[in-house]
Amino acid sequence: MKKIQPNQFKEAFLKVVESESVKPNLVAFWDEGKKYTAFMIEEAFRAIAGELGISVYAGNYYYLDAVFYSERDTEHFAATTTFAKCLSIAMEHENKIEGSAVEMNKLQIFNVPLKVLITYAQDSTVRNFHLTRYAKIVQGADLFGDFATLRRQLVIFGSIANDVITWHFYAYESSGFQEI
Repeated sequence: MKKIQPNQFKEAFLKVVESESVKPNLVAFWDEGKKYTAFMIEEAFRAIAGELGISVYAGNYYYLDAVFYSERDTEHFAATTTFAKCLSIAMEHENKIEGSAVEMNKLQIFNVPLKVLITYAQDSTVRNFHLTRYAKIVQGADLFGDFATLRRQLVIFGSIANDVITWHFYAYESSGFQEI
């Protein structure tokens, strides 16, 4: 299994979303909900997986938007199926920040080295409100006290102004979410 740290994911994410093949589509599809989400999951996530040197199942995998993994289990399942031996990253993408707490809660039930939530907020007040909320969700689910060290959490907020997309990254630490 390949473990990806929040900073590694951030670097791969930025490389992909700022590339000439992805960035123009993100701007073009920004307000198109389903089309934007489909592009993120099917195109951007695949490119991010490539940057990280792992595979991605970009679709509904146990109700997650996408999962990143190193190896498929072909001993117990047909070679034509995708059953990961273990997950490296559990991903959720939520266009509407109002529904993002549900996605953060869902991520907590998965035993993976990195859980990533991507959502959208135009200003820091909204981001801070939701980060406080997410921290409470994470703290309540951290039964073994290892979410700040072994089972990491990363929140990515996107915002747009004048066709310029800005990304903000926050990793969970024992003191709460900290910008990285």
